[in-house]
This record gives sequence, C-alpha cells and structure tokens, in this order.
Amino acid sequence: MQPRAPRYRVGGLNFIYDTGDSSWAAPIVDVSESGIFLSTSHQLPAGTRVKLVPDVPEHEKLAFEIIGEVVRVNELDNDATFTRPPGIGFRLLNLQPPQYTELKRFLEARDVLVRPPKF
Repeated sequence: MQPRAPRYRVGGLNFIYDTGDSSWAAPIVDVSESGIFLSTSHQLPAGTRVKLVPDVPEHEKLAFEIIGEVVRVNELDNDATFTRPPGIGFRLLNLQPPQYTELKRFLEARDVLVRPPKF
C-alpha cells in the first residue's frame, strides 16, 4: 500500500459534486495531488463518478471539467466516537498536466495549497 499524499486543510471554498441525476455542494476539507475530500454527511457508493465544479461566480469558473470518482466515504458518527470528519474522498480523473496546473493556480489563488503531481 502506498503512503497517502500530504493533505492540506482548506476553508471557505465549496465544490458542487454532480452525478448527472442529482447534485450537492460541500466545503473542501483537504486537497492532495490526487484528490479532493469534501465535508458532507451525504454518501455515494465507491466508484461513483461525478463532475466537480467549484462554487464560484460564473466569471471565475474553470475552463474544463473535473471528473472525480468516489474512493472513500466517512460516515457521519452521531455518537462522536469516530475521529475522522464525515465526507467523501474523490480521486481526480483525466486531468492533463496543463489542466492540473490551471487547477493548482485556481486553488492557490484561494489560499489552497496543493502539491504538484508526479506526471
């Protein structure tokens, strides 16, 4: 098993995740070079593919789509015995190096730190 990529705490930026049938918005908890973790009590099955869209004004939108795949779900723990925040981890799919660079620039402009990928 590979070690997890370093995570960075983020605040104040929501992403919309859209299955094509339904969509939800949730704040980013952290970002790594391979994915995004959103804080939500909503659950999707592992393997579900979604379109990820930053919840920003139209003139700030990215010029390309981000497709994510659910790789991890932390369920809401009403007993408060679970130490991980509830949410969904998405692996970023099909981003080409120029798109990743643009995404990185977009996130860093909003004080989100992201490690560069190993292409």
